[in-house]
Amino acid sequence: MGHAKVVVHVDGGSRGNPGPAAAAAVATAPDGTQLGERAEYIGEATNNVAEYKAIQVGIELARELGASEVELVNDSQLVARQIGGEYKVKNKGLMPYFTETMRMLREFDRWSVRDVRREQNERADRLVNEELDRQAGGGGEPALDEDELAELLHDWARAVQNRELAFLEALLAPEFTLTTGRPGAEVRTREQYLALTRDKYEVDSFEFDDIVVQNYKRFAVVRSRYTQTGRMGDEARQGTYLMTDAFVKQSGRWRAVARHITPL
Repeated sequence: MGHAKVVVHVDGGSRGNPGPAAAAAVATAPDGTQLGERAEYIGEATNNVAEYKAIQVGIELARELGASEVELVNDSQLVARQIGGEYKVKNKGLMPYFTETMRMLREFDRWSVRDVRREQNERADRLVNEELDRQAGGGGEPALDEDELAELLHDWARAVQNRELAFLEALLAPEFTLTTGRPGAEVRTREQYLALTRDKYEVDSFEFDDIVVQNYKRFAVVRSRYTQTGRMGDEARQGTYLMTDAFVKQSGRWRAVARHITPL
């Protein structure tokens, strides 16, 4: 018997970005009853391609379950908001995956897509890593630091947007500093950054592109291209920036020690 509406949590990941990649989907009824799950190895791909392939795996699973309506849930804000029409697809390499995904979605009477934090997508994330471990003969890492750090950037931006100070206080190391390429800009401390986020900094929308992770075991540098709309107090802050973030791993978790922002 078919299910009128199916909720599908999906995830895609690449070890190396690009590198060996997998996609997974976990389908449930709206009340949470599990209906099925699937994981597929997709060969060499980037993280964003893997996320699109995961959406497509989820769509196929929902179609096999006889759904006329599908709700897709993933932890990639970029992909979710491109599909939802909030972001444009600027990367030409992603356009074929976007086009095919939209074609597949038109086969449903109704569909929706939303992004959540990684910890709210745990089962699909685990299936991706299990599939990658299986392809590597069991010798892979259970969770990739590269993937974790790329997702951490999105979590950081969402926490700023929603003023989730508890998350930011846990993320930022005591020695955290913020510097910018603005003429005469001061070096801001962790406490100053948190105060600005709480009192003055407002983010309406944001998007990451071209995330590059350089991992040196317990130290990592993440470079990204970041576009936002928002304001700092009465001053509009919108545009595109190059961001460089430095992280250290402390007690098994990554903490940010520095961020440098250069306006483009």
